[in-house]
Amino acid sequence: MRTISDEEIRSLKGATDASYKLGGGVTDFPLLTRVNVSTLSKYASFNDENGDSLIPIDVAIEADRRAKSPVIVAAMARKLGFKLVVDDELQVEARPINDADLLDLMSEMNDIFSVVREAKANGTLGTAAVTKRITKEAHEAIRELKELMVNAPQRPDR
Repeated sequence: MRTISDEEIRSLKGATDASYKLGGGVTDFPLLTRVNVSTLSKYASFNDENGDSLIPIDVAIEADRRAKSPVIVAAMARKLGFKLVVDDELQVEARPINDADLLDLMSEMNDIFSVVREAKANGTLGTAAVTKRITKEAHEAIRELKELMVNAPQRPDR
């Protein structure tokens, strides 16, 4: 008997879609993996005929690499009651934070506010489509925040 719920499947499909979008979409992605665009789309689709089609592990890793964020893998870990942490031994060397980093973060946060404000104005807040857009924008903001955290100057305790 399968123990993964429909809600968990929808959540993983949402993470898959977010990873695709962070990585630039599915159009060029087949060149980097073993599956074609239509198959990739099935892994993120909520319709009935693709309801049980989840992304294979190797393709999920490729998608998350392309997205530069472990969106799918982190969603899988959450379903098991775990969360991912950065492996400090594999960290890239920090660089100074610059104005462009701050502008990128502000832009991503503004995108979230814009989607929410627009959805509230037209009464679509809470719909699946708006939730999907908010999730995508939130993942982009999280990626920018993580980049800032990596590059934030480390000061010894005083």
